[in-house]
Amino acid sequence: SVGVTAYYVFGTCVLIWFASLGLALIFNAPLPAKNVLRTIYFIPAIVPVVVYAIIWLFLFHPYGLLNVALHAIGLPAVQWLSDTRAVLPGFILSSLWRFAPYFMIIYLAGLQSIPLEYYEAAAIDGATGAHAFRFVTLPLLRPTILLVVVVSIILMSKVFTNVLIITGGGPAGATRVLSLFIYQTGFQYFKMGLASAASMFLLFGTMTFTLLQLRLFREDARG
Repeated sequence: SVGVTAYYVFGTCVLIWFASLGLALIFNAPLPAKNVLRTIYFIPAIVPVVVYAIIWLFLFHPYGLLNVALHAIGLPAVQWLSDTRAVLPGFILSSLWRFAPYFMIIYLAGLQSIPLEYYEAAAIDGATGAHAFRFVTLPLLRPTILLVVVVSIILMSKVFTNVLIITGGGPAGATRVLSLFIYQTGFQYFKMGLASAASMFLLFGTMTFTLLQLRLFREDARG
């Protein structure tokens, strides 16, 4: 379960970090009807968990939209919920759809807090868009990046309801993340000692990242 959780957390968080930042940069640009598009894209983040799970159960169905799309481009269908090699990547994809809009809004708030004068000064100095992003945007966005990194790791490490509804930890334990392992061990198999030990492991892991976040923010405030 620890290995499955690490795989899920790493895969989901890395995709979220880059996808949400890229989307924030797009929606921060002067686009037509960007407020409407931003609102539409944010909808997955506010959809109830049960509705989200039902949507992805339909998408993961052998005749669902994901396999229809694969067939349209000439690729074979994937058994998303019964193939042990495909189920966790598929679940990571569903988590990206749900959580990337949430972190996009956080990145967007950070981008809009950067004064335009810095970009104007960079343009006067002849900086290209890539140079402005590297030497202006990224340094000033550092507190936001730290927030996104730590919060996303904490959220993904505690994932439970999504896995319980969509896969139930299967097939063959391929999606049995630590929180689901704790639930099944304690309340289905009644091994309370093992469940308590796993709970403490998850608690200390979450506390570690929380304390790390506080320390990084203090150092950033001093710097």
